[in-house]
Amino acid sequence: MTAPAKYILLAVVVVALSNCVDGTDNGRISTDLINISATANSSDIASNESGPILEMDNISFNFGTITSGKRVNHLFKFVNSGDSPLLLANVHATCGCTVAKSWPKDPIMPGQGGEIAVEFDSSNRTGHQDKAIHITSNSRPA
Repeated sequence: MTAPAKYILLAVVVVALSNCVDGTDNGRISTDLINISATANSSDIASNESGPILEMDNISFNFGTITSGKRVNHLFKFVNSGDSPLLLANVHATCGCTVAKSWPKDPIMPGQGGEIAVEFDSSNRTGHQDKAIHITSNSRPA
């Protein structure tokens, strides 16, 4: 069997296996909760100002001066100030030295909040460090 044929066969097997459904939801969140403003029709955006809003208590944190090799942690707190459930699909950093340790995986209801735990490892780092955390959610821009 040629290499391209092997890849096609592998793709078919993967698709076939991924479409096997046993009737359970495997803890998945209903797509009824997802509202992505960026993919909505422009007329929907103008007429519909509802949806989840991710409102952070603080968008930055300064660890101050730390010793090289030390690991430091911070909890970023937030609230869903919108009117529908907020979903945090992913939280990741721009560098391997900074890690989002945990964040809520379940929907955050309107008025409820949560925390994103972040750790910075200063090993082999000198001088001023400025790292970013990216949050992928169904929140509309604030």
